[in-house]
Amino acid sequence: MSDKYIEKAFLYFLTLSLIAHLAIFALVYLFPESKREVKQEAYMVELSDMPELKQAPPSKAPARRFAERKRRVVTERAPRGQRARDNIASAPRRESRPEPLRPAAKEQERERSVSHEPVSRAENGAVSKEGTEKKRAGETVRKGKDLPDLAKLYPSAGRLARLEESYRKKYDTEIEEGDTKFLNTDDIQFGSFLRRFESAVYGVWRYPDAAARSGIQGVTPVKITFNRRGEIENIQLLQSSGSKILDSEVFRALRSIGPLGGFPKAYPKEQFNLIAFFQYGISQGGIHGRIR
Repeated sequence: MSDKYIEKAFLYFLTLSLIAHLAIFALVYLFPESKREVKQEAYMVELSDMPELKQAPPSKAPARRFAERKRRVVTERAPRGQRARDNIASAPRRESRPEPLRPAAKEQERERSVSHEPVSRAENGAVSKEGTEKKRAGETVRKGKDLPDLAKLYPSAGRLARLEESYRKKYDTEIEEGDTKFLNTDDIQFGSFLRRFESAVYGVWRYPDAAARSGIQGVTPVKITFNRRGEIENIQLLQSSGSKILDSEVFRALRSIGPLGGFPKAYPKEQFNLIAFFQYGISQGGIHGRIR
């Protein structure tokens, strides 16, 4: 055999071998592999009973503690407003009516009336008419004597302003020194002290029933002297209101006030004077009083 033939046969064999290898590689690469089934191993689980829940013991309410002695607690009251201050006095009480006569008393009166001699109706009418006229005339004269000056009992706003201005001029020196002040609850130094005084006065000051029934009004200006403990040492009537009933009520109310507390620390003196105007008035809404 020649060399060419051997060489040619070798090339054919090499080509076929290459094609066969490529075919085997393609089959292996293209066809998917068969999935292997993996069996999961079983897990063992132990079941146990649930523990019983214990009920919490009931909470005991705290025992109330009682004091050894019973004590009364003072009830707190709100301060009086402006409207309550205006209506400081209750309406005048009605006069108590006489109790009805008992049957025995009525019979006795009838017997007495029968025992008297009968009088004609004309004479009775004349006597009663004359008696009423004399009585009215006597009451008119008596009222004219007893009634005070109307200008003092019914002061106007202008008169009050002039009255206050006159006292400012009279006590100008003391006011400048700080010893004397008018009732001004907004005062920088004595505002708190004057508010305590005002509240204490409205708590005890009343409109006298006799003056209210008679329609008496007026203004009572007073000068009040306090010591450092807040106690009233002296009360001076600067001018009468024209009615002793109104003036006496002002003195009674001021004397019934207790200590009001000390002066401001910045005030060095031992005494303090206050000028206040106690106004009594009657209007359609009722009786009222006010301090200025």
